[in-house]
Amino acid sequence: MTLLPPTVEQQKRIDEELPPDPEMRKRDIIAIKEWLAKQPHLPKNMDDKRLENFLFGCKNSIERCKLILERYYSARTALPEFFANRDPLAKEIQECCKSVQYFLLPSLTREGHRVTILRLNNKALEKFSLQAITRRILMVMDLRLMEEASLSNIMVLDLEGFSAGHFAKCSPTQSIVRRAMLAIQDSMPFRLHRVHYLHAPTFIESVLNIFYPLLKEKLIQKFRIHTGGGEDLYPYVEQEILPNEWGGNAGTFEELNDAWCRKIEKHKDWYLRDEKISKTDENLRMPSHKSLLAKELDGMQGSFRQLNID
Repeated sequence: MTLLPPTVEQQKRIDEELPPDPEMRKRDIIAIKEWLAKQPHLPKNMDDKRLENFLFGCKNSIERCKLILERYYSARTALPEFFANRDPLAKEIQECCKSVQYFLLPSLTREGHRVTILRLNNKALEKFSLQAITRRILMVMDLRLMEEASLSNIMVLDLEGFSAGHFAKCSPTQSIVRRAMLAIQDSMPFRLHRVHYLHAPTFIESVLNIFYPLLKEKLIQKFRIHTGGGEDLYPYVEQEILPNEWGGNAGTFEELNDAWCRKIEKHKDWYLRDEKISKTDENLRMPSHKSLLAKELDGMQGSFRQLNID
């Protein structure tokens, strides 16, 4: 599945928010690589293109980029349930691809945002594995780092078919849910523009109320709750870039999901190689520079108010 580059108008919109400066970008990449060279516990395997996309996702802030790079590598050491055994042909990932549809739309929105959609294909509760879903999402995010630098992201969660049992599996009272939130939201340089919940059940507010005390107010303000389906997205996302079932031209749910499943399969060798080299060496970390992520995991006090959602 190809991620289409920005059109001329989309690029203009992106440049208005983050004005391009190629010479400064080169100097910033050199500065980041020099910083990495002085961090004995961090890998040195990220090429210039990924570093450039990383920096763009951090709004061209060198200091923010350093922080997220540290967390990017630390997460792979501290959260093996999501970053180990990243074989896209493994049974767990293959079953996840069949039961949960998760994909990015090929075209950006008019404003330059990338749209990601997650929905159930199999409503059976036993087929819903948060660990497999999180691992798969992170695998896709790594591919994005190699391919594009998007302005920001729109996440669409289609809750059609979700039962009380599904929501219980996603409760932040469970350690795996909190660890998954840290892995996805705070170790990747992707900015969040909006989260849309479709086919929201009547009890959705009760579910979200469990999360609200754990989240920044700024993140909560990005939520949009809809009782209808894809047509409720029209005021926010151009209809033509949506899946066919929602009145667009991007392809069917099945086609889009299968394309992304095949895409991660094609990168099997990269995933298996990367999981061996993209980790911190905690034996080389200076005692005064303990990982912030490790500190959070040690405490796990239930607060995610530090999550980067700009």
